[in-house]
Amino acid sequence: MHIYLIEQKDKLGNVYDLLKGYGKIIHLKKNTKDISKYKELIQDKEDKIIGVAPAHIDYTFPLEFLKKVQNLKGIVTKSSWGHYIDLDYCKKHDIAVGNSPEANSQSVAEYAIWQMFCLARKLPLQLKSNFKVEISDKYEGVELAGKTMGVIGLGRIGRRIANIGKGLGMNVIYWNRGRKRTAFNYKKLESLLEESGFIFKCVETCKETNDLLNRKNLKLLKKDAYFISVFGGIGWGGEDEYILIDMVENGRLAGFSIENDHQAKAKIKKSYKGNIFIPAAYAWHTKETHARYNEIWAKGITGIIKGKRVNRLV
Repeated sequence: MHIYLIEQKDKLGNVYDLLKGYGKIIHLKKNTKDISKYKELIQDKEDKIIGVAPAHIDYTFPLEFLKKVQNLKGIVTKSSWGHYIDLDYCKKHDIAVGNSPEANSQSVAEYAIWQMFCLARKLPLQLKSNFKVEISDKYEGVELAGKTMGVIGLGRIGRRIANIGKGLGMNVIYWNRGRKRTAFNYKKLESLLEESGFIFKCVETCKETNDLLNRKNLKLLKKDAYFISVFGGIGWGGEDEYILIDMVENGRLAGFSIENDHQAKAKIKKSYKGNIFIPAAYAWHTKETHARYNEIWAKGITGIIKGKRVNRLV
């Protein structure tokens, strides 16, 4: 068995030790994000598993290239999101696909809460004024205790955000495609959008959620509400982020925050009018997350080799 790892060498940590004895480990990392340039994957006719950190292939694994990889037994993505891989094709051709869930849950949740604090205390406006003190309604912040937090998607990350919100004294409500066994109150999506002061979008970006939030239902948001997009960045989110930006710029929404895109495809301006905060895509990027990712990633790879279902998407 050949185990191909597409990741920065300095981020592999103890992965070599964890995979020792399971097959020949081959590290690949080129100065390109185009996976079709990884000709080794096509030329090698041995049984193989590909472990990939998706940022290094631009979150893109074209079906045309996938079809050319011979004797592929599995793909394990070093991320919770695996929808950049054609899962239907893999299922039809007995190619196991695994992800690395929960490794970044705490890190991403904390980053989202930080985004909330930044909006609540008007950090984007403070930055634009170079921190000049001006006692006016423009810079007046809001306290979080007693406010309603609406979490869209109560998965691993959404639940952590909800728990932190509860600890801050917020009234937490949620929407999910299926109701969860939780003390938090379930609301229909439209009701959540109408009632919440701080909305956190925590659903995966995929075809099933592509139009979950749209021009029609985003208009239900209160004028004094704040919207934080947690999954993905500009150009990735299931919500129409440009509508939300327009709403803030025209005074129809109190604030909006979303991570900067992981790639260069997003149409990002240097500056936006109003309380709009677009930080770099570092939500997952902590020392602890990298260590957890390596452990979970390696378990997914060895699970496929052992014939066990470990964090499997397919």
